[in-house]
Amino acid sequence: MSALLSAIPSIGFGDSPSAPGDAYQTALTRAVRGAAESVLGSVVTVEVVGAGDASVGEVRVDAPTCGVVVDAEGYILASSMVEESASASRLVLLPDGTRHAASVVSRDERRDLTLLKIDPPEPLEAIGLPEELDVRIGQTVVAVGRYGSDSSPMVSTGVLSGTGRLDGIALQTDARVSPSFYGGPLVDLRGNVIGILVPAVAEGGASDATSWYDSGIAFAIPADVVAKKLERLKRGEEIRRGLIGMVGRSNDPYEDDTTIAAVRVRSPAEESGLEPGDRVTEVAGIAVRRHQEIKQVLGPYDAGETIEISYERDGESRTASVTLADEIPPLEPQRIGVVIADVARGEAMRDGASAEGSGDEQEGDGVDGDGDEGDRVSAVVVRGVLPGSPADGRLSPGDVIIGVGDTAVTETRSLRRLMVTAEPGEPLEFRVRRGESTESVSIEPADVASSVRADYPKLWDEGDAGNWSIEKLTLPDAANEAAVLRPKAGWLEGQPELEPGSRLGLLVLLQNPGDSAPRETLEKWLETAAAAGVVVCAVAPEDNGRWQAKEIDVVSRMTSLLVKQMPIESSAVALASGGAIASEAAEASDSMAIAVGIRESRTFAGVAVSDKARPPAIRIGENEPSAALQLLLPIGPADELPGWGRALEQRGYPIVRGGGVTRDVLVRWTRRLQAI
Repeated sequence: MSALLSAIPSIGFGDSPSAPGDAYQTALTRAVRGAAESVLGSVVTVEVVGAGDASVGEVRVDAPTCGVVVDAEGYILASSMVEESASASRLVLLPDGTRHAASVVSRDERRDLTLLKIDPPEPLEAIGLPEELDVRIGQTVVAVGRYGSDSSPMVSTGVLSGTGRLDGIALQTDARVSPSFYGGPLVDLRGNVIGILVPAVAEGGASDATSWYDSGIAFAIPADVVAKKLERLKRGEEIRRGLIGMVGRSNDPYEDDTTIAAVRVRSPAEESGLEPGDRVTEVAGIAVRRHQEIKQVLGPYDAGETIEISYERDGESRTASVTLADEIPPLEPQRIGVVIADVARGEAMRDGASAEGSGDEQEGDGVDGDGDEGDRVSAVVVRGVLPGSPADGRLSPGDVIIGVGDTAVTETRSLRRLMVTAEPGEPLEFRVRRGESTESVSIEPADVASSVRADYPKLWDEGDAGNWSIEKLTLPDAANEAAVLRPKAGWLEGQPELEPGSRLGLLVLLQNPGDSAPRETLEKWLETAAAAGVVVCAVAPEDNGRWQAKEIDVVSRMTSLLVKQMPIESSAVALASGGAIASEAAEASDSMAIAVGIRESRTFAGVAVSDKARPPAIRIGENEPSAALQLLLPIGPADELPGWGRALEQRGYPIVRGGGVTRDVLVRWTRRLQAI
């Protein structure tokens, strides 16, 4: 083993101290080498053969990666990288230089782990996994791996910088690791295994799971968790994330609010009796104040496991036993076709709703755990109705929606989540305040993806192009050229504050490399954008030959800047490529638009691209009810979706068939994104 360790760098320090500070560094060097030596006998190289040409720089699906022997009989735990290609073969290179064919036994999809099995001629040296983990933030840790045809040892040191990361499932370290380390152990200075390194990034952190390699941000699955799951994996059980089906009310998961806005159809939450309006107080015996804390506590639990949820309903404390599921029917976002606005109590009265009316509005609607929500928002008022929508002829401007079924409604975000999670084909009873009376109105919502209509409610009157201009847009640390078509600042300042529901929309156009300057592009949009009240921003790539992953953040920040500068409706913010227009071909901006939209779904409500777009190499999770991103394609109702479109549909992303998409269709679709 010492021969193998001769390849490990001494991180710049000699073995003999020549100054007071050298004694510590020498001791650290020896400790790192000793820690690595204690586990290297169990670290193997995994080679993926025949994985195709899916290469991105150094990170390739057929690049060698690591694994650790977890059972002397030939069970080897590796990262999900070895599963990137289902048709590939896998070879395990042992420390003695022999290669053995490996088969996949099972997967832990939640933690990016794969269990392999080889048939060794003699027992292997297995790594030790603790039943309980004893770690401290800031302690020195050592990442150990192997690389290349000779299986050379690799070592990287750092500190343990976080626990409970990735929604409660991972440790975080600043040790710099490459994909060759994934599947290898993370150990402390005594050689105790504390985790298994995996290819993962935080939510919204990168375009793919290996993008943070060698960045000083790495994740590992705690070793005690691996120990608890190992027997299940050896039995061939597939381990999947445990889903519950609760939808939070707040747009910000870190807000002090655990109120449930909606419950997914046929989910564990629905089966356990949880309802919209319930306020969660404990999950698995741990007190929670925010929905992010709920996610943190749920993170370590897998499908099939049962937990206790404590909650409050109408001031009464209750408990539900919930068995987590491995899947929930994908979202089929619904809408009734109304433009609504949150209004204060006085405004609701001016719209015809009496604060002293029947008891429906006085049942504590919208009161959060602190009891002050009712003072801030008391009603949801209809501002407009889309012609031809399910609500057309049933609801009218000025109606105050106070409930859906047994669920009280006092704010737009709650009603939107109720519609996003509504069961298709099932009529809903809306409790509506009209003047001094309360009525029940039955409306059957329609699928968001069912049609694209050009009709507008009267709320959105045509604007005057003479009041709009094109301005340059820059970020101090970005080289991208951009311009924005917007109402003139002087004109906006001279207008009374736009009513909720009538604020501007925003469409961000990603240009193809080599296109005309953003200002020239926007000149074609002036009349169309002004007429619809939609701000249009054109952004060119930094490099004239390509879009880069780092520019996802640039596009997002430019968008956020515009939303702050102007009265833009946050739910009417869309992203489009040139290929979204039926007459244009698919190019680089289409793939970039998909990547930006999915990565930044809390910023964008819709993405419009060509149906011939080449999908980006990113992980696509389920569409979140809090975001409910939709896609617009320039195809007709009878046209077949592209393969990636079907995959998105299966994950709950509604695909709107726009037919012959034009600039006018794009801006009108952008405005309609805010309709519920």
